[in-house]
Amino acid sequence: MLFVTNNDTVYGLGANGYGYLGFGHNMDVKTPLIIRELCGQRIQQFINGGDFVLAINEDNHVLSWGHNHRGQCARDLTPKGVYLKPQLISQLNDKNIAYICCGALHSLALTTDGKAYGWGDNTCGQIGCGYFNTWGQIVLITKLGHNSHENHYKNLFIELSAIGSGGFGTVFKVKHKIDEHIYAVKRVQIKDFSEEYLQRVYNEVKTLGKLSPEYCVQYYNSWPESKHLYIQMEFCSQNLRNIVEVKPQVFGRQLGEAMDCV
Repeated sequence: MLFVTNNDTVYGLGANGYGYLGFGHNMDVKTPLIIRELCGQRIQQFINGGDFVLAINEDNHVLSWGHNHRGQCARDLTPKGVYLKPQLISQLNDKNIAYICCGALHSLALTTDGKAYGWGDNTCGQIGCGYFNTWGQIVLITKLGHNSHENHYKNLFIELSAIGSGGFGTVFKVKHKIDEHIYAVKRVQIKDFSEEYLQRVYNEVKTLGKLSPEYCVQYYNSWPESKHLYIQMEFCSQNLRNIVEVKPQVFGRQLGEAMDCV
């Protein structure tokens, strides 16, 4: 339970399994205690998700805390996936958020000028942007209809340069307009629009999303647009040529010299 008094003091009590009371710990609280990080913030509303909480203040800014393993707090993904203290979602500070609703693992927000944003788990399309994985990102829902993917690439990304191309498509270095992070986006031409072919492509992308980022490039999102499939991935500053040139120095070998075999 969370509540605000007339003098802008915020109290919390009750279950606190993932730190969703905002005290900075995950122990249950049996009597009302002051949540100092929220006092004086002029909180207007608390919105509860599954194991996380969002709050809107008088400035239409949004704070979040609690479980974040699917990016439902719109904060950086961490190994533990938990934020024990409230913090402003800085990417939304200039969006003038008017309303928010939360699902178990995702959130949707509506601005005062009618724009809709979503973040968190989108495995079943619950954010409404039509593609699979939005973990750790805030997505502008450009259209609420069957053409929701139209111009999604241009709406969300600034194309910086082409990294490379091949038989399966072209990879671009891009900058996200909302979180300002650098990503790699691969554009693959779709030549067969049969339901069977598209389902096979989507299944392959889902498999890519299940791979551990510890051993390969991190997959973020994918979506169809026009006659292409776009795949958003982690941008790697190094390439294979750089690694080949540096690795011999690490192992004390000359470039071109074979590695010892056992």
